[in-house]
Amino acid sequence: MEKTTRDHICDSLEDLDDGQFKRFADKLVDSKLEPRTRRKAVDGKDRGDVATHLINFYTEKPAVDITIKILQAIDCNKVAKDLEGSTGISTSAANAACANVSTSGNSTQATTPATGAAFIDAKWAELVQRASGMESILDSLLMKNILTDEQYNNIMSEKTQQKMMRELIRGPLKAAGNTGKNALYEVLMVQQSCMMKDLGAQ
Repeated sequence: MEKTTRDHICDSLEDLDDGQFKRFADKLVDSKLEPRTRRKAVDGKDRGDVATHLINFYTEKPAVDITIKILQAIDCNKVAKDLEGSTGISTSAANAACANVSTSGNSTQATTPATGAAFIDAKWAELVQRASGMESILDSLLMKNILTDEQYNNIMSEKTQQKMMRELIRGPLKAAGNTGKNALYEVLMVQQSCMMKDLGAQ
């Protein structure tokens, strides 16, 4: 079976010894990339957990770009080169994409806040009805600083996936305006792309 982007990133992290992996995690947290990775997203996590975080938080191509840049920054150049070869991402492409991550706010995707917010406003009832994987969605929004810890805990206390999504959209995201709705749109496009396309997302 063909390897996924997450598999390639995980393989690269597995090539690091424990000291190098700690330096990688520290560099990820301390970097000036936006959105910022919180310390709790990497502390006590294994290689697979961090690879999953990179994919869910930054989306696939930027996750590869960021991984390559951090590997280069901690002098793991061979591992970075191997990741370039396995994914087809060059160093120059990594430089450009990481610059985009630093300046784009919440995502490197081309979605404008108005587009994402309009979709959420138009489709919120369908999103509630088809809600699934809310724990991962909430984790991503928390790490993007769209939710506070209190809001996160309140939504997690709801008993069904549908109630979680309804509380998320009608509560914190309504208060956050376009920024929050656009963030949810982008997270859903990464984590539940088939559902989003079925609902008409571009």
